[in-house]
Amino acid sequence: TVAVTDTQSPVTAELTVDNTTVTEGGKITYTVTLVSADPTLPVTNHKGLTFTLTDGTTVTIKAGEATGSVTVSAPDNVYVNDPVTITQGLTDVSGKGADQFEQLELGSTKVSTVVTDEPGTPGNPGGENEGDLVKVTIVADQISVNEATEPTFTISLNKALDKPFTVTLSTGATLTFAAGETTKSYAAPAQGEDVFKDEGKITVSISKAEVVGEQLENLEIGKAAT
Repeated sequence: TVAVTDTQSPVTAELTVDNTTVTEGGKITYTVTLVSADPTLPVTNHKGLTFTLTDGTTVTIKAGEATGSVTVSAPDNVYVNDPVTITQGLTDVSGKGADQFEQLELGSTKVSTVVTDEPGTPGNPGGENEGDLVKVTIVADQISVNEATEPTFTISLNKALDKPFTVTLSTGATLTFAAGETTKSYAAPAQGEDVFKDEGKITVSISKAEVVGEQLENLEIGKAAT
């Protein structure tokens, strides 16, 4: 009888990324590859591996394969931001194949991707503004009212924001949308009852719209309402 002992043949999991720079909302693909210290030895005779990245994203290498990839979306918001760098590394490995290797090591190399605002925004000027549109509009709730009645208007946002959004009207009134809110109502002052023939129109417009402390990438204010 001859005893056969394993010699340690290291296999390293290496992390790579396809893009070092993307715009907000762009795609980033992370790939994990098994690399043997001895290139003559196969690395695919395993039952599957799952690797965890710094932010919790997981990459799976299927049984019998040497590489695996995952594609994620870069962070995106409606505000002008300085470029943000996302750095990832390998932090853990699990799966049925994790204990099959004599010596499976996590590569120490980290990968980084810089995320920039969309082209044309104040944060990334040049070309047509492709920033995330925030549009605020105002419409009258009725065609006409008598002179003693306050006309009402609805102010709407095209999307819910994660921070308070303040609108100033031409009447001087200020309305604040809470985070997640998309509509507000406003009652304009009534013309007032009198004995004269003085019918007219009441027009209300949006004179200012903002998120305090932030600059919006692509703000659009709708037309006045009458």
